[in-house]
Amino acid sequence: MKEGELGRVYANGEAICIEGEKGEVMYVIQSGKVKITKHAHAGELTLATLENGDIFGEMSLFDKLPRSETATALGEARVLSIDKKKLFTTICEDPTLVFKILETMSKRIRMLDENITSLSEAKAEMLKIFFSLDDTCQMILNEAKNIVKAENGSIMIYDEKNNSLSIRAAFGTESDKKLTFAVGEGIAGDVLKSGRAELVNNVAIDHRFKPGDIQLRSILCIPIKCSVDHLGVINMSLTSDRLFTIEDLKALSSFALYASMAIENAKIFLNIRNATDKLLMHATLLNM
Repeated sequence: MKEGELGRVYANGEAICIEGEKGEVMYVIQSGKVKITKHAHAGELTLATLENGDIFGEMSLFDKLPRSETATALGEARVLSIDKKKLFTTICEDPTLVFKILETMSKRIRMLDENITSLSEAKAEMLKIFFSLDDTCQMILNEAKNIVKAENGSIMIYDEKNNSLSIRAAFGTESDKKLTFAVGEGIAGDVLKSGRAELVNNVAIDHRFKPGDIQLRSILCIPIKCSVDHLGVINMSLTSDRLFTIEDLKALSSFALYASMAIENAKIFLNIRNATDKLLMHATLLNM
């Protein structure tokens, strides 16, 4: 960038770029802070807070796709916009900008690689058959903790007889493990019904939230489903001010595919074992 070149000053809360709009420029924060958000079913998700020297929106110069996120000034912020023509001119005058762009992209690629590695390791575990559905759920939850950092979590399985969700495995603050939800009830019941993964970073403003023993602040709720049935949900939650991210949502949603295979295997094994037990009992009675 040319020395002394100043960008536009944005007032607190003013949008710099908006999700879904055509992107033709990238941005460099010269002073202040910028909040990056994304719209979701449950409301606005805060993905990151960027500061002086950070760049954003650079992918629009390469992929020509609509903006995937919204950027808003946090307090007064000065932000310089750079189009493709200006980018090449700026790089010739100041090559450090291209290193900043590569550094930003490298961080994103590294995070993606870490998620893929975690999912690959989890896949191997998910495809094992456990003799107990509860053991399977606990194994899934243990793997989920390695993918998404959370303070509490649970696996809820759908019970066809009672038409409800019940907890089969949990970790974190001691809670009522007898808690159940009807299909469509609470965030978990709604996710089971819709089949859509959700991130809610402020449960207090979500009308579906059903308070329990733990004072939760943020929730990740991911459906566990096979081709025909919805088997249950994975819940991960926070009580602190730390927020889940869209990367957490994507990673846990990918993981849920392997979780569904493991649970389906466990349920099939359970059905076979029950059928065998009944057959053996009948055969014993015939021989009496």
